[in-house]
Amino acid sequence: MMDKFLNVALIVAPILFAAGLGILSRKRKMLTVPQVQGLQQFVIKFGLPCVLFNSCLTAEVSPESVSTMVMIIPLAFIAAVLAFRLRKKRYPFHNLPLILCAKETGMLGIPLFIVLFGAAQSYHMGVLDLAQGAISIPVVTILAAKTDENPSPAKIAKAVFTSPMLVFSLLGLVLNLTGIRDILNSVGIGSVITECTGFLGQPVSAMMLFSVGFNFSLSKKDLKTILNISALHFGMHAAFCVIIQLLLCLLPNADPMSRWAILMYYMLPASFVSPSVGRTEDDYVISSSVCSLLTIVSLIVFCIIAVAVA
Repeated sequence: MMDKFLNVALIVAPILFAAGLGILSRKRKMLTVPQVQGLQQFVIKFGLPCVLFNSCLTAEVSPESVSTMVMIIPLAFIAAVLAFRLRKKRYPFHNLPLILCAKETGMLGIPLFIVLFGAAQSYHMGVLDLAQGAISIPVVTILAAKTDENPSPAKIAKAVFTSPMLVFSLLGLVLNLTGIRDILNSVGIGSVITECTGFLGQPVSAMMLFSVGFNFSLSKKDLKTILNISALHFGMHAAFCVIIQLLLCLLPNADPMSRWAILMYYMLPASFVSPSVGRTEDDYVISSSVCSLLTIVSLIVFCIIAVAVA
């Protein structure tokens, strides 16, 4: 039991440390808002494309995991569509769709799942991360595209399809699915490519969490909005979790580990990438605060699950 709690601490401590440095930097005025926005631009234009490339290049999908992936994708699509509608009518924040449709699986979900169930079972969470990418990657690409206030469909399409994130993701998938990846690995080129892209992707986690902390705020002006969006995110994904758990009951010989993976996936906070695709200070503040609040809730739920599993 103590080993598990120590492993949890090893996962959570760096997250809190990086976010805490962001909070401290804002209070001590060690960095300015434009400087932090520069860090976020590095994440969007260089770091994140490399992370997505490596993820798509190395993804492995087993037949037994396809069923949960098929369930995740339409629900993530519904969340994205709902978020785009809410952005127009109620919450005018540019990055709201990513807040509602994407989960922080890679940085938080997979490590926590490994703590409870071991590295051999981590693919159960990994395939859920891959499934959400079918929706979250296009969404983050659209949000990160630099367009005018009222862009034409042609301008939107050009911005999206020339986005480094989409280009690198598609390149990784093509190399993976065509078998070129294995050829490159056999001659030693593959490892050079993944080392280069992995090197640029290493600071992404720290930069995202630092930005979340830097922009975190629970001021009276924003508190109601932060609580409402957090409640919307949590409630919607709790409903999605119940739906998939019921569907799994209909499948013969459903793997119990898939149930735990679904439960832990839907308890996760919104993706820490969300603040990085904001356009205004309100976008950064609201999304960072929502991510922070949902992270606290997620860790509380995780502790309850850990007690149940132990």
